[in-house]
Amino acid sequence: MKKIKITTPENIEVEYTLAGLGSRTGAALIDMAIQGVMFIILGIALLLIGYFSQEFFKQYYGWIIGVTLLVYALISYGYFIAMELNMNGMTPGKKAFKIRTIRNNGQPITLKHSALRNLFRVFIDIFGVGTVLIFLTKEHKRLGDFVASTIVVTEENKTRPITLEGLQIISEHHRYQMSEEENEILREYGMRRHSMENCNYLKDELKKHFNKKFGTQINSSEWDTFIDEL
Repeated sequence: MKKIKITTPENIEVEYTLAGLGSRTGAALIDMAIQGVMFIILGIALLLIGYFSQEFFKQYYGWIIGVTLLVYALISYGYFIAMELNMNGMTPGKKAFKIRTIRNNGQPITLKHSALRNLFRVFIDIFGVGTVLIFLTKEHKRLGDFVASTIVVTEENKTRPITLEGLQIISEHHRYQMSEEENEILREYGMRRHSMENCNYLKDELKKHFNKKFGTQINSSEWDTFIDEL
C-alpha cells in the first residue's frame, strides 16, 4: 500500500496509508446498496399512495412527484454528505473497509469539502471517471478529491486498548483528526475540570465521544493523561 506524508498547519509531519481502488470500490458498493434500499422504500411508498389514495394522488400529483424527486436527490447527494460529517469522514461503506476521507493537510473535512467532492461524485465520477483517476493518479484521487482538496486514507489498527506508553506515540496523530471545536472543548475541559461540579459526567461524555470517534477503548485511570496529551 502506498503511503503519503502530510505536513500539518503546525508543521508536524504525519504519515498516512492511501486507500486503494479495491477498498474504495468496495466501500462505494456498500453505500450504493444502502442507497438502493432507500430508493426501493421510496418507490414502494409512492406505489402505496397511488394504490390506496387514488383521488389524493390525482389531486396532488404534481406535489407528490416533486417531493419524490426532492427526496431522491437528497438520498443521491445528501447521503454521503450527512454520513461523512457525522462519521468523521466515513460512510457505512468506508467504515466497513476502514478508510476515511480527510483534507490534504490532514485535518477533518468540513461541509464545504464534503459538498464539493460529492457533487462531482453524483454528476461526473459516477460515469467511471472517478475510477480511472483513482487508478492513474499517484494520490488515488478522483475528480471530486482534486476540487475539494481531499484524500482517502486507511485507518490504523486501533483494536488494542490505549496505554500510557501508547498515548505518547499516538496523541499527535489523533490531534489532527479532531475538529477545531473538539480541540477547543478539550482545552476548556482541561483548564476547568478541577473547578466544575459536573466534571465526572463531562469526562464520561468526552470519553464516549472519542472512543466512538477513534474506535478505541481508553482505560479510565488513563483518561486524564489522555486529555493532557491531546
